Amino acid sequence: MVRKVSVIVLLPIAPTFILIARLACAAGPAAGRQPSPPAQPNIAPRAQELLQHACDQLANAHAFTFHAEVMFDQVLQSAVKLQFAGALDYAVQRPNELAVDYQSDLGGKRFWYDGKTVTIFDPPHKMYASVAAPDSIDEMMEHVMQAHHLSLPLGDLAFSNACGKISKDIKFASYVGVNDVLGVPCDHLAFTSDNADFQVWLRHSGKPLPQKVVINYRTLLGSPEYIAFISDWRFPATVPQSRFRPDLPKGATRIDFQTVKEKQP
Repeated sequence: MVRKVSVIVLLPIAPTFILIARLACAAGPAAGRQPSPPAQPNIAPRAQELLQHACDQLANAHAFTFHAEVMFDQVLQSAVKLQFAGALDYAVQRPNELAVDYQSDLGGKRFWYDGKTVTIFDPPHKMYASVAAPDSIDEMMEHVMQAHHLSLPLGDLAFSNACGKISKDIKFASYVGVNDVLGVPCDHLAFTSDNADFQVWLRHSGKPLPQKVVINYRTLLGSPEYIAFISDWRFPATVPQSRFRPDLPKGATRIDFQTVKEKQP
């Protein structure tokens, strides 16, 4: 029997360098006044090409894993900004397997998707929730976002067409230059949308893989930031099936998914 407990089982805040928050609502034009034509995007071709190349590398990979160390802000009602830290381990196997281990100062979750079912486990409380899901990573992530307000930290790296999700949102893109990320030379790119500024550092030599991401939510109170240092990229021929199967401890309690939208930074 499923025990219904009033517990939010969603993952903590999960902005990514691909998913740009659409939080600002444009005001309508004043009566009798024609709206101004939208400004044309100012896109540096090299920045766009490098980002697309990175997206293509991940989209064309059958399987990959990576680790990320993250920092994220939460702004209190008093406008005091707090910074917290966390760590992520990802495993992706196309077309329909995904696993994420997440641990932060605010708690942790484990996430498994096996092509049929999504399961999230809360280790501190030994509680988990499962729900049926579509049979592809793209459709699954869209479904759980719409139905359960669940988004995964850095989850857009797993989409089959990550760059396609933001092409219409970018208003400005610039190639900054070759800069260092923990001793690794990287191509530094900067982008702007209506609601956020984000920067991406892609490995300069070899595969253009993301090494660092910074997002600034400048339209939100306190302009909170999300920072991720991404490392340990691996591209095995396959990831063991066991990685995508729920590994629940004895005595774990099943609860229902909650349809409560968590605060975003």
